[in-house]
Amino acid sequence: MNNRFARFLWLVLPLTMLMGSCQEDVEDSPLYHFTQLNIRLTDAPVAFDEVNIDLQQVVIKGPGGTEVIGLNTNAGVYNLLEYQGGLDTVIADAVVPLDDVRQIRLVLGEDNTVVVNGEEYELKIPSAMQSGIKINLCLGLAATSAYDLLLDFDAGASIHQTGNGKFIMHPVIRVMNDDANCGGDDDIDIDGLPDDAQQYLEDNYSGYALDPSRATLCGGDEVYLVAASDGNMDIYLYFGQDGAFLQSAIWIEEADLPAGVQAAINGSYPAYDEVAEAYQVTRANGDTWYDTRLEGPGVDGLTVIFDDQGNVLCEE
Repeated sequence: MNNRFARFLWLVLPLTMLMGSCQEDVEDSPLYHFTQLNIRLTDAPVAFDEVNIDLQQVVIKGPGGTEVIGLNTNAGVYNLLEYQGGLDTVIADAVVPLDDVRQIRLVLGEDNTVVVNGEEYELKIPSAMQSGIKINLCLGLAATSAYDLLLDFDAGASIHQTGNGKFIMHPVIRVMNDDANCGGDDDIDIDGLPDDAQQYLEDNYSGYALDPSRATLCGGDEVYLVAASDGNMDIYLYFGQDGAFLQSAIWIEEADLPAGVQAAINGSYPAYDEVAEAYQVTRANGDTWYDTRLEGPGVDGLTVIFDDQGNVLCEE
């Protein structure tokens, strides 16, 4: 990876904090269950002056979320582009009393921005303030005294500009350690798409930057997803396993949801006080759907698909 930037996340939690949060587990655990976990973030430079992330908390979770440890975090706004060429910064300390780590979460505040040509713009990161940026992994630490974990933060693939000039981040973060990866790779090349999908892209999106991957729709259907960008806006294209075009989607503001959809959210989902994400979906047959991600205090996030009248088509 040429000209990649590195960011050190040294995780060392004081034993007094661990004993306060999981006293019984600590007393029953042999010494080797405590592991010095070092986490590195790395990425290539992107075409922005600044990418500022308002880090509030780093959290790790064990299998099934049964062990949750909030780390001693150096909270603040970090410009990711300052940590290029091998530079790093300490954002948290921890000695981990877990045999397995299955998830890392970076919980962010509201002060997330990008600077382009000297002008600052708000950077919207859906769900980052509620549940945090989630990085899933399968890291076994039993009988391991120290471990360096490398995470690839692809800022170029993560930040997108909407049709109305706003910036949104869907973090693309990959676990680079083979023994910590859960297996499978969602990313593919254009040549790996079915022939019909390749032809559709050639006919309709020539000249666009294309980023293909595998994805799963609400309801469980496995599809190919291609993010297409012309430099001004991003559109998400979905194809079936046979390469048939299924739908496209664009990001929209909550205020742009139809009145029927907004009424359905307010009336049927009172525990959710935030529409963290909203997309207008155009199906291959011309129907318009709305894909929403609902968040709320004390509840897990919920994906709900509505038709343009506010009828629920899928929920998970």
